[in-house]
Amino acid sequence: MDGFWRITLLTNPDVCNLHCALCFLHQRGRSYGKGEMPWEVAEKAVRTYAARGICEVIPSTMGEPLLYSHFGKLESLVQELGLKLNVTTNGSFPGKGALAWARELLPVSADIKVSCWGTSQKSFDILCPDVCFSTYLQNLKTLAEERQKLLPGSAENLSRLSLQMAVCKTNREDVERAVELAAELGFDRVKLNRAVFLSHSQALKEREELLPEDYFDRSAVESLPVKLEGTFLYPATEAPRLECCPFFGRELWILPDGSTEPCPDPGNRFEGLSQGKNRCEICHLFPKRFFSPDSN
Repeated sequence: MDGFWRITLLTNPDVCNLHCALCFLHQRGRSYGKGEMPWEVAEKAVRTYAARGICEVIPSTMGEPLLYSHFGKLESLVQELGLKLNVTTNGSFPGKGALAWARELLPVSADIKVSCWGTSQKSFDILCPDVCFSTYLQNLKTLAEERQKLLPGSAENLSRLSLQMAVCKTNREDVERAVELAAELGFDRVKLNRAVFLSHSQALKEREELLPEDYFDRSAVESLPVKLEGTFLYPATEAPRLECCPFFGRELWILPDGSTEPCPDPGNRFEGLSQGKNRCEICHLFPKRFFSPDSN
């Protein structure tokens, strides 16, 4: 066994129905350019790493994974192999709508993470102008309500539900309400990460980057039954020390052509910043200050 516990398939990195300001492809200003992953590539990767002991498969975290033309085959394959999907969706539930997607995804997923740009139409208009907040909110309610309906008679472990928020200046004041909303809906977890900016998106960075000392004081919502995770739960200058990267050697990214990447850092993937350098020294996700002085 090679130590990987899950893999990410970049199934359809350039295919999305939204145009979000913080999206790495939007920041980059052009497509990833590798096309959609052929089913043969996806099936081979899943079967290969299932035999090596993985537990989960993540369909594309770029683009909208529910738009992958072979998504139904992927659902069937993970069920056949006793695996689970781990899905990050933009919450629009394209094509089938929230109810049908909820019924499909809940039994076959370990986690369904729904991206959250804020808790008001004002925040959505700036960060994700294609989305009507009231429609988005109804989709969240439908997903949560369907899980509650399925729980009593389900013979399978139904998916955890998470809200995932990239926190920036525009939605900073929405964070507490987002946690409250997750609790009200019956979601299990909220991931609050500082927004990440590529090196050539300087104007966006200047507009949206938070001060290092800004963070979310979880004591404001500590009584709520929601798990909180993410880099926005502490000042950037006081990040908890990590002994090693949580990704390297434990997760693997499969590109549409079947080649692999060992980490999800957007700078390395989109800008080639790791050429001739130790990519861990210039990681956007876990800067050097995150690591203990004696860690590699």
